[in-house]
Amino acid sequence: MKNEVTYRGVAINDGSTIDKLKEQATDKEANLFFSLCENNNDFIEVERFKEIIFNSGLQQSDDRLESLFNKLHNHKNNISFEDFLSIIRTSPLLVQKSLRGELAIPDFQDFSQNMDKIYEKVKPNTSGELASYIPPLKEVDPEQFGIAIVTIDGQVYQRGESNVDFSIQSMVKPFNYCIALEKLGLEKVSNHVSAEPSGRQFDDLTLMTRNMGGSSLKPNDRVPFNPMVNAGAIMTTGLINPEDTPTERLQYIREEFGRLIGWFKPKNASYYRGQKIEKKSNIDMPRFNKNVARQENFTGYNNIATGFLLMATGNLPHSGTEIEEDKHKDSEYEFDFHVEPGVTNALKLYFSLCSLEMTAKDIAMAAATLANSGVCPVTQDRVLSQRTVRSCLPVMQMAGMYNGSGEFFQDIGLPAKSGVGGGIFLVVPQLMGICIFSPRLDLVGNSIRGLEVAKEITERYLVHLFDGTMTDTKRIDPRLPIARWRANNCAEAIWAASNGSIRTLERLVSSQRNLEVGDYDRRTPLHLASAEGHIEVVNFLLNEGVKPIPDRWGGYPISDAKNNDHKEIVDIFSKLDIEYTEPLHYIEDPNGNSDEFAVYENESLVIELLFAAAENDVNGIRQLVAQGVPVHAGDYDSRTALHLAAAEGSLDAVKYLVSHGHPLYVRDRWGATPLDEAKREKRDSVNVFLTELMK
Repeated sequence: MKNEVTYRGVAINDGSTIDKLKEQATDKEANLFFSLCENNNDFIEVERFKEIIFNSGLQQSDDRLESLFNKLHNHKNNISFEDFLSIIRTSPLLVQKSLRGELAIPDFQDFSQNMDKIYEKVKPNTSGELASYIPPLKEVDPEQFGIAIVTIDGQVYQRGESNVDFSIQSMVKPFNYCIALEKLGLEKVSNHVSAEPSGRQFDDLTLMTRNMGGSSLKPNDRVPFNPMVNAGAIMTTGLINPEDTPTERLQYIREEFGRLIGWFKPKNASYYRGQKIEKKSNIDMPRFNKNVARQENFTGYNNIATGFLLMATGNLPHSGTEIEEDKHKDSEYEFDFHVEPGVTNALKLYFSLCSLEMTAKDIAMAAATLANSGVCPVTQDRVLSQRTVRSCLPVMQMAGMYNGSGEFFQDIGLPAKSGVGGGIFLVVPQLMGICIFSPRLDLVGNSIRGLEVAKEITERYLVHLFDGTMTDTKRIDPRLPIARWRANNCAEAIWAASNGSIRTLERLVSSQRNLEVGDYDRRTPLHLASAEGHIEVVNFLLNEGVKPIPDRWGGYPISDAKNNDHKEIVDIFSKLDIEYTEPLHYIEDPNGNSDEFAVYENESLVIELLFAAAENDVNGIRQLVAQGVPVHAGDYDSRTALHLAAAEGSLDAVKYLVSHGHPLYVRDRWGATPLDEAKREKRDSVNVFLTELMK
């Protein structure tokens, strides 16, 4: 570490690099580069760079990263700073968001690990039966189970049979509705299908009667309740390009579905040695299963009856075909029996669309497009307008889960749609789309494993649409890095107590926040108020029922008051019926070397940094360094990331912090260095590493 130059807290062997940085890079780019440098190097290892990109949830098949990976392919070993600038500027926003932990789910590794746990927990559940009214659905493997999740930034999680084609069945209904809305607009579509809960079976023949603006009912005043029941789905299907042939209509809708999942038509033609080359999509359109469509026709008598009922109301588009002259006009008893083509064409298209096959990943991408207000995450193609998405999601949440829709939304709190093929997809607005595939169904027709996965997700994560109405420090907010989520649970209260801000604490109490929650050292607001002599805060916390608890070292708030000579606060705690213990701090050389910690204005990020260090979360530390947070930023107790990493034995974090310029002799409120913490907690590997550096 001797005779080295540092820039942004990182050791650089070649001082001339600093000049290059100042000339070529923005602060963000410089922070990004040095956050990725490891082992005191002034370069980035190619494989490590790829690993970080993949760990963020992005995939090499993502078209948006094609240029980046092409450039990385030309770097077999290491990436210099100049090369780094060239590489990240191929897709600057996406790459920078990935490296800085600013994608939709910033801590994607932790999220993936939790989803793996949910998958393993749900997998043993083999209850339920396969759908039987369509013969091909009885033949699928009942053991299949897959989960796919796609965020609005294109991060992808997959587990199990997530790339297996299955029949989407009723999962097609919300997308048909969206396409109809795009073609005709909400006002015109609403003339043909309502948006009210039916309170009936999804295949019930009952229509909703409404008055369209006159004192007497007209034929078209009887409409399907909503587009999620069969009558409504047949109606919306019939509204899509009724003048075209069934084949043209099916192809059009398949292409629109394709756009939802990232497919695009060949484009950007170029020439190489006289050959025309077109960029082709690496995503396939939904597959059409002709056999399933035929079987739907053979067994779908209720749907056929519904089709003719809709034609009788005057709402289903008429084919416009003229009735031919009767060939049997001279026969006394024979005549040509006319079947309205508008009905058969609508039913044929509806059966065809229900028979489309997609993978869980495909459907998760389509759901993510809905979550992203109609823009496909990986192509940035606006497939649906914001108004269309806003009109569709409420109907999904109200009627998307058959006769279990109300209870599902109350428990899970997300717009969702299921199909008897075994799929369920959910939309978390402005975050992600989820699809679970498992063919065994409950009595209502919903995938049993799918329901269980959805429940597990909302029990573990703050994604219910109405979670904002409550305070919950146990469930994780996936929109935040884990360390920041932990920091948010305690940071504001601790800093408020440290600064004597009773108003902030009053607001937190009114929002039902637990003011006994401690930080990484189990230091609570009561500890800090006592240490800083804020007697009003101490009285406030005690009156609110906050109980004194010991910190990492066994010290109670009374010890903080004693150490800082706050006698009135000592008297308050002395009157409580509590048997206090004294803290046991270890300081080997109190008069030895001492380094300064950095004061950083964003206090919450400082606590986040220390939480990440305590949990050996090197990726979390790296993301904060990429955002410009000093590696040696100190908290209210002058504790730094190296103190916490050493105390918890987080050797990887220790090595990263030291290699990025963290001073070794920084001392906390009690005078302890990181090495003192390692020795007190008997963290042998950290002890050996730091001792060797200090020689």
